[in-house]
Amino acid sequence: MKVQIVFAVLFAFTVYSECEYIDGSYIVQLKDDTTEVHIEEVIQKIEEHTLSSREDMEITSSSLLLPLIFGKFDKQTAEMVSGLESVELVEQDQVVTIDMPLENPAEYPTDDIVYEDKNHTTSDESDCHDSDNDFKDMEEMNWYNLTEGSDVGARKFPVPKRYNLDIIDNTHCIDGYFTPYSNGRGVDIYIIDSGINYRNKDFRYLEGGHGRAIYGGFDVEPSNYGWDTSGHGTHCAGIAGGVHSGVAKEANLISIRVVGKKGAGSVLIKGMDHAYERHLSRVGQSGFKGSVMSMSISSGFSQIKNNHVNAMVGKGITIVTASGNQGIDASNRSPGSAGQNINVG
Repeated sequence: MKVQIVFAVLFAFTVYSECEYIDGSYIVQLKDDTTEVHIEEVIQKIEEHTLSSREDMEITSSSLLLPLIFGKFDKQTAEMVSGLESVELVEQDQVVTIDMPLENPAEYPTDDIVYEDKNHTTSDESDCHDSDNDFKDMEEMNWYNLTEGSDVGARKFPVPKRYNLDIIDNTHCIDGYFTPYSNGRGVDIYIIDSGINYRNKDFRYLEGGHGRAIYGGFDVEPSNYGWDTSGHGTHCAGIAGGVHSGVAKEANLISIRVVGKKGAGSVLIKGMDHAYERHLSRVGQSGFKGSVMSMSISSGFSQIKNNHVNAMVGKGITIVTASGNQGIDASNRSPGSAGQNINVG
């Protein structure tokens, strides 16, 4: 449940329940018609109120998509800022965590979950047949040695019987093959997460060779260069574009590392902005088709993070988020509850 605390008429300083806040850290969203001059005026007001410099308060700003100010100051300053005419919202920054599966999912009720009968077929049985592709070991598919003229050339990939990819391309039956319309070549998938293990052989090109998984130029710990420190980001990259288990098997996988053990909402927004800047630099390049952002991370509800996601979708970026994996109402988690994104449960 969202709880709004109003300090005075027109104040926009907001606090939400089910959140883990970061002491003394705030995000300010200014109104849509805000200019760089307005942003500078608000920063000066903060400096005057705290008698501190922007360097001491680590104040930074961005106007790439939304006019935002990030900084470390006290609650009284946040209340003052929320009353300024050019300010839309002020939120206390929150901890952002990796969305991992529940440890004991059996403890949660499943009465309202509908499972599709995957034995169902259409009346035209010729379009769908049961397959012997029931591999015990994914390595038996020998993806890396497939030659031209094989199933790769036809974009037809054998998958174990009832494997999750099989239902994506043909929802009415299981035929033992994943036959996508495209392998994702020319698409950049930004894994905004805990990093990527670039050396994982699942991130090779179908015809062999490394290079699909790369550093995107943003890391919460810059000296780490986007390398995965938990395995979560690599796992998500594999689902998105791994040769074995991924959907887009020739897409570029780009590491934007915004969390170690934990992260911050402000860092998540900055990582998204960096990815968007890189996307803009790619527009017009030969072979480039578009960008996707994958974010299997979340915090408590944040209207500013949600606004930022919706603004980015409005610029043509496909954003896929996790609904939370917390066994709670997904509308209480951000950025999954933004509205214009694809939120996966």
